Amino acid sequence: MTEQLEKGSGLTDTIREIHESPYMAVLAITGGGTGSIGELLRHGRGSNTVLEVMVPYSKESLQDLIGKEPLRYASGVTAKEMAMAAYRRALYLSSKTGDIRQDILIGIGVTCKLAKNGKEREGRSHEIHFASQSHDKTTLSSLFLIGEGSREKQEKVASQFIIDKLSSICYPDKKRELHVMEERIFKDLVENEAKADPSVAWLLSRTLEDINSKRNIQPLKVDIVTNRNIPEKISRPGIILSGSFNPCHKNHIEMARIAAGKYRGAVDFEISLANVDKPPIDYISLKERIDSILKYRDEEFMGNIYLTNSPLFADKAMLFPGSVFIIGTDTLHRLFNEKYYRKGEDRQSLLEHFEKYDVRFMVFRRKGAETDIEMDIPGICDIISPKIYDDDGTSSSMIREQHKGRII
Repeated sequence: MTEQLEKGSGLTDTIREIHESPYMAVLAITGGGTGSIGELLRHGRGSNTVLEVMVPYSKESLQDLIGKEPLRYASGVTAKEMAMAAYRRALYLSSKTGDIRQDILIGIGVTCKLAKNGKEREGRSHEIHFASQSHDKTTLSSLFLIGEGSREKQEKVASQFIIDKLSSICYPDKKRELHVMEERIFKDLVENEAKADPSVAWLLSRTLEDINSKRNIQPLKVDIVTNRNIPEKISRPGIILSGSFNPCHKNHIEMARIAAGKYRGAVDFEISLANVDKPPIDYISLKERIDSILKYRDEEFMGNIYLTNSPLFADKAMLFPGSVFIIGTDTLHRLFNEKYYRKGEDRQSLLEHFEKYDVRFMVFRRKGAETDIEMDIPGICDIISPKIYDDDGTSSSMIREQHKGRII
């Protein structure tokens, strides 16, 4: 039997119910839907729910929030990155009081592309992307509108949609019809979510607490059978391919194959939730990246998949002592870039650190990121000849660019 949806009791009642829930949120909204801010605050008790609201409306403001220029400003990917940045802000604000539980905090990211009042490019889509991030869950809801609605009408829909989705987070077991259904101006709704097990949720919380001082946490090994994540102290030297794997592609696999043959062992893949320049990886994106690696699980050289919160190789060295790290020449340039040194570190102390933990680097030439002939290549780096590996230019960013039109 189809589950009967509970009819909405009016937007005002929905807002009052939101304020009666224990959840508290930081909201980041751009491109439209800012009417939801006034609605959440004008009925009273708004401080029960709203910790802070950000409207990063200019390109520069949005880039500052998420730490990079997005591939598409109005997309689900950007909404998730905004939600993660908002969640990090919620954690920071709650730490100032010390009496707000982490499990009631939410980061909300919303990015919209709505109708223009002037002349529009033919075929321009109208979209609303709502994402939420909590300690153990990421959600994404993308609403695609029909083209005829006015800007004012679409703004109303965007605001209603934000309030509806916030209500669904506060009351996940309460099924109700969206208020936007009454407007009849949308053509599609696409939803996705991913829930983390407690060990990954804990790893993310430690990552968000202080990205600069709490990185050396025991890696989590992904169990591909049970989909659980198991803390594991690394006691053996390994061959480690570290990356964001957004997505994993054939050149990653070819480098792993060559390394496995040279060192006669399985290659482990490592993903850091933390990033030096950008918000941490959300749970939907993490699942997609792990799945892109698991496509190659039957390759004989495939080892384990590890999750860490260590974006710098100085920290990875302590987690995987005695290991060989597979990197490209682009990563080699960053490895000895002072921007990525730890506090008080320089090139010489970094080299001594790597020698202390007995790690080496197997460096593959990347098309467009050739090794600078003036660069002093340390003895711990083994540069692979183009005769062994000839890079064809395939990269994760190139794949994302090719699929830009299909990115939600």
